[in-house]
Amino acid sequence: MGVEIEKKFLLTGAEYKQLAAGTTYRQGYLSTVKERTVRVRTIAAKGFLTIKGISVGATRLEYEYEIPLEDANSLLDELCEK
Repeated sequence: MGVEIEKKFLLTGAEYKQLAAGTTYRQGYLSTVKERTVRVRTIAAKGFLTIKGISVGATRLEYEYEIPLEDANSLLDELCEK
């Protein structure tokens, strides 16, 4: 279990775009009720299942597990909210 601390920054200009390579993400949500979010995501050739609790200030509980890519794609195709 981890604790997510969310920080947001406003960037000015577009110079930062030249400094990083792009990464393809695919994601969907199994649940988005106020008390929790359950997300499935693929990043490159890896799958992840993430469960996030309710935010308290800038923090919230977060559980993230690597899952087989085939399972992640199946969840995204068949069970995630459209």
